[in-house]
Amino acid sequence: MMTDERLLELIDAYGADPMSWPEAEREAALARLKAYPARFEGALEAARQLDHAFAADTMPDAPSGLAERILADAPAQSPARGAGLGARLKTILFPNGLRWPAGATLAALMMGLMAGVATAPATADDGFQTDEEAVVYSALGYDGLEAYMQEVDG
Repeated sequence: MMTDERLLELIDAYGADPMSWPEAEREAALARLKAYPARFEGALEAARQLDHAFAADTMPDAPSGLAERILADAPAQSPARGAGLGARLKTILFPNGLRWPAGATLAALMMGLMAGVATAPATADDGFQTDEEAVVYSALGYDGLEAYMQEVDG
């Protein structure tokens, strides 16, 4: 449902031309505008003046050769030759420099996996469950391994 406040927001954000308004809201906004034209006349007039000011202002052309000068002045980053596997690995793990946390994420993942493997209890085929397994099955809503296996198999 289109409210007066939302229609004023649309006019303020997108201008007076309804074709500039979001398509999903355009029909409801036009219906609201048609039903109560006097409520929105001030906002529409202000938006029309701003639209005309934007339309009259032309964008200046960039000076000739500006892009080439910018690119020529930009520092060139070239991979170090002969740096070997270390430099290539650093480029893979940190393609955008140290801002990209892939290396830290990978290190945390590896440490977690290693800690999990090192501390995991050996599984036994005797049908008994550890306290940790009992907690997991209970959290999932099962009385134990047998109840879980019945639902999975059945």
